[in-house]
Amino acid sequence: MDKSELGLGTWQFGPSHGFWIDQDQRSSRAVLKLALKAGIRHFDTAPSYGNGLSEQLLSSVIQTRDQVQLASKFMPKKPELVRIDVQKSLGRLKTDYLDILYLHWPSSRLALKPVMSAACSLIKEGLVRQVGACNIPISYLRELEDLPITVLQIPCSLLWDRSIAQYRQYAHDHGMALVGYSPLGLGLLGGNHPSPPEDGRKDLYVFRPEAYAHYRNLLDLLSRLAERKGCTSAQLALLWARSQGFSTIVAGSRNEEQLRQLIYTSHLELDEEEISLLDERAEALTSCAPSSWDNYFGHRW
Repeated sequence: MDKSELGLGTWQFGPSHGFWIDQDQRSSRAVLKLALKAGIRHFDTAPSYGNGLSEQLLSSVIQTRDQVQLASKFMPKKPELVRIDVQKSLGRLKTDYLDILYLHWPSSRLALKPVMSAACSLIKEGLVRQVGACNIPISYLRELEDLPITVLQIPCSLLWDRSIAQYRQYAHDHGMALVGYSPLGLGLLGGNHPSPPEDGRKDLYVFRPEAYAHYRNLLDLLSRLAERKGCTSAQLALLWARSQGFSTIVAGSRNEEQLRQLIYTSHLELDEEEISLLDERAEALTSCAPSSWDNYFGHRW
């Protein structure tokens, strides 16, 4: 199976919701410049990443618009407000259009079809090339099948492999691109956080008593396989994600060295045995989360 394209996620550049509170903007710009130099063309951002900071940092570095693919997002709200929010993002990104506009999270308290219809109407205006949805249950998607929604974004991580096969099949059946995010598990799969970090990640389900042993077992397996392959645990986790049949995997880096390691995964391969072993550990860990969850944050807006 061909590897997924590697894209750069930018949540870590804009502190929000208790995550990435100590990120340095100079490091963020250095990462963006290295990504462009290395040929990365897919950049994923959102207004909620640092209250627009992530979008602004992107615009401060990108010089040639038609050589990159910019994806941003909007939160569910009244349909008439969607266009206003997109125009704000365009202003921060200093561009006339988005390649992809995602609904960031669906709402259980709001009718989604009018909201997504409003987003899709922006295609005709030229403000948006494609409309997609993040973190959306398949049951919600079935209600939107008559709309031109062409991209899905879901977690693709050893910390959360629930329903990947179903989404992959749904995307294939409906001619949709499938984009995965958080392949490094918010940095937890690099082996540096056997205990809860002192930030928003401490509340993730993997640190609950019923899941913690499985999380540690996964880290141990990553370490053993990485040593055998001569790479890092983070590279191995990304390789697994890039083997899952997604069109693009969006990974985050907080400094240039992290990004160099991720870029190098284009030169590495996992064999079937390694993938199978990682699949087993991921399934055991994910099964510890409540059955009603469809994302590893465990919430719906």
